Amino acid sequence: MDKKKLKNDLILIGSILLVVVISIVILALNRAKTHLFARISVANQVVETVDLDKKEDRYIEVQGVKGIVKIHTKNGAIAIVESNCPHQDCVHMGYVSEAGRPIICTYNQVVITIIGASTVNDVEL
Repeated sequence: MDKKKLKNDLILIGSILLVVVISIVILALNRAKTHLFARISVANQVVETVDLDKKEDRYIEVQGVKGIVKIHTKNGAIAIVESNCPHQDCVHMGYVSEAGRPIICTYNQVVITIIGASTVNDVEL
């Protein structure tokens, strides 16, 4: 009896582990299909869309409402690195790489929105 119970327990544990591993693989594959883009807007007008999947080390300057805003992309993330705004909240946010987490410089009306798209066609470049 004990051997049969042990065998059943091992089968149950193995089955649970197999389901967990398969779930992790499926989630990883679905995440890999999502492309990340950063949409840079000034005063509600899109001025540039950046493909974050390229993982470029790139500096971008945009003319905000009250001055130049310097943006940097690296390793699939984006940040405002320099602005003439008084509080520098946008600069202190640092690098962002998650969809749905915007960087906002209210002083210059610059908004960077991270967008996750399943295909390149989902985002207007």
